[in-house]
Amino acid sequence: MDENQSKNEQVSFLTRIIDVFIAPKRAMKVASEKSIILGFLVVIAISAMIIYIPQRPMFLKMTMTAIENSKEAISADEVDTLISGGANAAMFLSMFYFICTPLFKGLVVYAVSTILGGKGKLKSTVGIVLNAYMIMMIGQALRMIVVLATGNPYFSFSPAVFLPVGQQTTPLFSLLSAVDIFAVWYLAVSMYGVQIAQKLTPVKAFLAVFGPWLMMLSFGLAGVSGM
Repeated sequence: MDENQSKNEQVSFLTRIIDVFIAPKRAMKVASEKSIILGFLVVIAISAMIIYIPQRPMFLKMTMTAIENSKEAISADEVDTLISGGANAAMFLSMFYFICTPLFKGLVVYAVSTILGGKGKLKSTVGIVLNAYMIMMIGQALRMIVVLATGNPYFSFSPAVFLPVGQQTTPLFSLLSAVDIFAVWYLAVSMYGVQIAQKLTPVKAFLAVFGPWLMMLSFGLAGVSGM
């Protein structure tokens, strides 16, 4: 057992989470050499519940507004069922998306890295993405606080926050929302970890991590151009 491996084994799970914010290079180096999958998934799942369950009244309000704007004739009993069911569905879908996103991202990054000549393992790549995703977790927690305080369900730490009222359902809003400061931060940290684990050049690591994200942005931009 070499000295670096011994040091990594002494790094606690809590330290891994803290390091991703204050010492991201060290966090990614440790994650690339000894990945933890289940622990981070549990933390993300618990965080999703803590973040989205308090927002249920907001989901209820949004569902009610959608029903009120609908031109279909609906009975009172059906309205109550639709409101409750729609709010619960929206909440659980948000939680599901929050949990599954880093897993899917890890698989995509691994696939692209392999195509670009990466030598790392799938477990290391997914572990790196999950560790870096703690940044997104904090970002979503802070967003929840602002949403609950202001009652604005469309708030985000992105340029979309500066768009006028009424633009929240437009392709432009979706495009700008993707450029969230916590998302970019998380991707940048992931890129460094992938560079180490996959033994890629900075350019190839950038393509592996930011490439799929930029592709999604380009699709959004195409939608905006077609408005």
